[in-house]
Amino acid sequence: MGSYRSFGVFGLILLLFGVLAGIASGIWNSMYVMIHLIGGASMLALYLFTHVENLRESVTGRRTQYATNTFVYTALTLTVIVAVNYMGARNEYRYDASEQGIFSIAPQTASLLAGLADDIHVLAFFRENEGRAAESLLDAYAAGSDRFSYEMIDPDQRPEMTQQYEVTQYSTLVVVYGDDSTRVTDLSEEVLTNALIRITGAETKRIYFTTGHGEPDLAARETPDGIGQLAAALENEGDEVVALLLVTLPDVPADASLLVIAGPQRPFLDNELESLGRYLDRGGHVWILIEPQRSSKLVALLAERGIIVGDDVVIDIVVQLLAGPTAGVEPVVSDYGFHPITAQFDQNTVFRIVRSVRAAEELPAGITVTELARTSRNSWAESNVDLVFETGEVDREGDEEGPVSIAVAATLRSSALNWTAPAIETAPGTDAESAAAETTDDTDTTEDPDTPDDADAAENTNTPDDTDTGENADTPDDTDAAENTDTAGDVPGSEPQETAAPDAGATPPADLEGRIVVVGDADWVNNSRLTVLYNEDLALNMVAWLNGDAEETISIRPRTRRASRITLTEAQGWGVFYATVLLLPELVLLCGLAVWWRRRR
Repeated sequence: MGSYRSFGVFGLILLLFGVLAGIASGIWNSMYVMIHLIGGASMLALYLFTHVENLRESVTGRRTQYATNTFVYTALTLTVIVAVNYMGARNEYRYDASEQGIFSIAPQTASLLAGLADDIHVLAFFRENEGRAAESLLDAYAAGSDRFSYEMIDPDQRPEMTQQYEVTQYSTLVVVYGDDSTRVTDLSEEVLTNALIRITGAETKRIYFTTGHGEPDLAARETPDGIGQLAAALENEGDEVVALLLVTLPDVPADASLLVIAGPQRPFLDNELESLGRYLDRGGHVWILIEPQRSSKLVALLAERGIIVGDDVVIDIVVQLLAGPTAGVEPVVSDYGFHPITAQFDQNTVFRIVRSVRAAEELPAGITVTELARTSRNSWAESNVDLVFETGEVDREGDEEGPVSIAVAATLRSSALNWTAPAIETAPGTDAESAAAETTDDTDTTEDPDTPDDADAAENTNTPDDTDTGENADTPDDTDAAENTDTAGDVPGSEPQETAAPDAGATPPADLEGRIVVVGDADWVNNSRLTVLYNEDLALNMVAWLNGDAEETISIRPRTRRASRITLTEAQGWGVFYATVLLLPELVLLCGLAVWWRRRR
């Protein structure tokens, strides 16, 4: 019987490979599978028949009991693992363990997916093994809504699909919504979400940025002092960004979801201030970024609405490595107020040469002002601004001690507003159907019918620095030369435009509510600083609230990867080198030698 001793092992091997072949191919009656199953079973049966006595002794032995226990525990463990994986496959749950949540969709995208009225199907045209990043992104979208689905398509294997959807390059997403479709070639959440907004007809809000007062360039994305990256970030949120030369218009356009005044260097003219006042009185939404020693007329306009902008500069005491505590004009802010803008926001932001902005002690009726951001307790509002800018010195005595409020949000309820119908629907040039910006009956254009358009405004309209010299020969006798910048009539080619009273049948919106956010600095959102710390997140939160977005969509944007860096001194660098390169391997070697020596003895 000794000749059949190896049959047991060979029989088990044949059975194992026969079963694996059947499971993998699904064909159990193939020649390979049948030979292995029959041969293995025969050899195993012959072995068992010829070794019955040995098996009986083995079953009752202690070694067999241990083996049986091991087999049972292993089987139970495998059963639990299989059950957990099966339940996980049937009940999907996603958890993003990354610090910035880079594998999760943004709240704005989640809100859009939750509001889908019809099904959206995305066709992802990627070559085999090249669409893993796209599949991961689309998985996150699909997890956010049952109405979102996708399909991965290899263009080389499905050429008829590429022809049907006119796909001309690899790595293209085709978003299908009903009978409409659109193509996306840039694989990013921002671009894909914008495509969903466009194809589903979701509302696109128009944000106007004032120009003509030395504001940062809205189109510049590479220069440090431009704000093109902010404009791009807003467009990624699904908004439309438009430059507005307010001096040439009788009013802020009615289609403005938000008016942004970002760091004007020269004064606003009187007709612009009147337009801005009317816009606020009819429940407009305004975001004002105001630099120290600038825009005194805007400061007065805000004071009428309970917002006090200080004539000062915030100085903060910072502790620098090897330099000790020093006074600086770039406060890092981590103290925020209770407001929808900052409800889910607790990250650091940094500002540069910022002035104080706070609520008035006695607010006008119907107006609520909330502090959004405050500097540290070590800071103060330096009132001697000239001393700071001319000599770089500070004099803390008698100044407001920190924390100092540098940003506020104001809500103007209907009782505080005086609604008037807007004089124009949209700004000239922003809508193909708005050839005449003013309504023919409501606006007196000027004596000269040739009102300059946007293309001529830069040449025909004196910017404030042209009129600020006081040398204009047409200055009225009863007006000081110093105030030439404040009258629209002093601007050649842009006569003051009168706005008639609103139509008798015009009624204010039922949900009339004005919103204002004021920040005492504009540099914190320029191209060189927007992505520093969490400046961009706070800026987009402010815009989201001003645009009237739901509070659940106002939060930190999770899709941006931020580098995690640590700076070491020279001594710390050498310490890490000795610990990891020398000390740790040396300890492992010594421990190994000690164990070897002990066993040898």
